[in-house]
Amino acid sequence: MGRELQKKKNRSSIPKVKHKPKSKRLNIRSNPIVAANWDQNLTLSQNYRRLGLTSKLNVRSGGIEKLASEVDETANNNNNKSPGYPKDALSAVPKLPTTLTPTETRIERDPTTGAIIRVIPSPSANRNPLNDPLNDVSDAEDAGDAPVTHAGRIVRELEAQASMEIKKRPRQQSKREEEWISDLVEKYGEEYGRMARDRKLNPYQQSEGDLRKRVRTWKERRKS
Repeated sequence: MGRELQKKKNRSSIPKVKHKPKSKRLNIRSNPIVAANWDQNLTLSQNYRRLGLTSKLNVRSGGIEKLASEVDETANNNNNKSPGYPKDALSAVPKLPTTLTPTETRIERDPTTGAIIRVIPSPSANRNPLNDPLNDVSDAEDAGDAPVTHAGRIVRELEAQASMEIKKRPRQQSKREEEWISDLVEKYGEEYGRMARDRKLNPYQQSEGDLRKRVRTWKERRKS
């Protein structure tokens, strides 16, 4: 039975409904800062990387397209480095230090109990005794005199735009709604219970509280 129905559908003169695929084109005009600094000759990932943004919050699952200049620079850097040296500053070092260099510091003790209250590190103390590469990166990012790159400037502009307070525009009553509220007030005054029960002037059965808000807005509009 099912096969006969399928044959009948295939012979039908009614065209099949075809859904258009969703467009994957990115609308960069939604943000004026991104649109002003967007390069049409680069891909989405390359533009985001140039602006200091990321196109995906998760880790990428495949390779990314590289520019010819980036490929040449990577090859030159790899040729200049020794085989045992890590290629990335954030990559794990091949061997962690097994001993720590002894340093001197000052401590403050409680005069009565002799317990250590706080440790005062010396200015010349090593702030990275474990040779953690992330520590040096974070110090470089926190430096106030670091030069601001093009990507950093774009990110700061976007952060400043996001921190701006959005002024909410109050809802405006239409002319038809004002006439409707005027008829209710003219007939019932401030008796909102009777307004809510009137099936002729209040066909959509707006609640008593909703009518009170609408009347208050209508009165404020008339005063201004």
